[in-house]
Amino acid sequence: MKRSLQKPQIQCLTAGEKVRIQKDGSTKLPISLKQEQDALFFKTADGYQIVPLLPDVKRIYIEVTTKCNFDCITCIRSSWEDELIHMDWTTFENILESLKGLPDLQSVHFGGFGEPMMHPRIFDMLKAVKSLGLRVEMITNGSFLREEMIRNLIDLELDVLFTSLDSPEEEEYNAIRQGANFQSVYQNVVRLQSLKQEKNTKKPELGIEFVAMKKNFARLPKLIRLAWDLHASQVVVTNLMPYHESMKDEIVYDLDDTGNLFGQDSLLTSIRAQMANMKLRTERYCKFIADKSLCINHMGYISPCYALMHSYQCYVYGRKKRMSAYHLGNVNEKPLREIWMDSRYVRFRQTVKDYHFPSCTDCKSLDGCNYTESNEMDCWGNSPSCADCLWARRMIACP
Repeated sequence: MKRSLQKPQIQCLTAGEKVRIQKDGSTKLPISLKQEQDALFFKTADGYQIVPLLPDVKRIYIEVTTKCNFDCITCIRSSWEDELIHMDWTTFENILESLKGLPDLQSVHFGGFGEPMMHPRIFDMLKAVKSLGLRVEMITNGSFLREEMIRNLIDLELDVLFTSLDSPEEEEYNAIRQGANFQSVYQNVVRLQSLKQEKNTKKPELGIEFVAMKKNFARLPKLIRLAWDLHASQVVVTNLMPYHESMKDEIVYDLDDTGNLFGQDSLLTSIRAQMANMKLRTERYCKFIADKSLCINHMGYISPCYALMHSYQCYVYGRKKRMSAYHLGNVNEKPLREIWMDSRYVRFRQTVKDYHFPSCTDCKSLDGCNYTESNEMDCWGNSPSCADCLWARRMIACP
């Protein structure tokens, strides 16, 4: 007997609509899933795209304060109008509870745009996150690393402690880091490493972050040797993002980093430092999206990256740019799991992942284009726009 063939049914869905995909295959959509789960359905230029909704956050950055005891002209805090306050404990408790709903979470980094060690309950915060079995990191300017503080960090088994050192030379460091004292910070780091040895532990591992600019770039090899002598496990070299007009000519972005930047010391820098790109390249790569990260500011607002946590002004290749914060929710109102899987956030991540935005930085129509004056929108209709982002060019980096 001849078997009749039935025509496949086509399900019509609205772009951006949430759909439930059944394991039994009753609705045959072009995706392979292990179990019944929610997904988002998008109309694209080439057809349709289905993105599974998964709570797959792997890394979280937490800004516990916007206060800092330094007043550096290189800092974003020189160009914003945000209130300088600590995160309140209720907000942190909501974050902590939310972390439990993220099964793929691996690490939490305490940083942002303030000095974490100024928060009166920073050790309670670190200990609470460590108790969840997560890898915990923190970045500091190093000024609060007194012996009692160091012992607390060792006892709670902080995994990594990054310290900002923008020069190995005292006079230059003090000029860059207003309010800082090189000898004090340096001796604090020496004490950290000494107490670790005394306790026979490798934690917290020491990381050094260096912000490259014209006034200090030539000293990078010396800084790397200093870090090596301090037994630092890593050195992160990022470029300066000028937030103040007086710093816009300090950038060193246009160096030919394919050759010997430092002569006989070039091998040293390439092997012992994680170098940001020193020259604009075609490739774009968003570390925050690729690492499945999110950022939480001191008020509990969620942003996809550091660049979108606050509103401020900066200078991209000398061009003044207004940056508006992009918040996708607040942990005091919704759990992180729900915010992460919200359709607006999913669509943003997919747009960045697919690089569906223009490249303003090297566009032939850059001159006279007013889209580059802010991140509000680009010529492809994205809002906010990542089209002028130097983080995506790997020129600005973070731990």
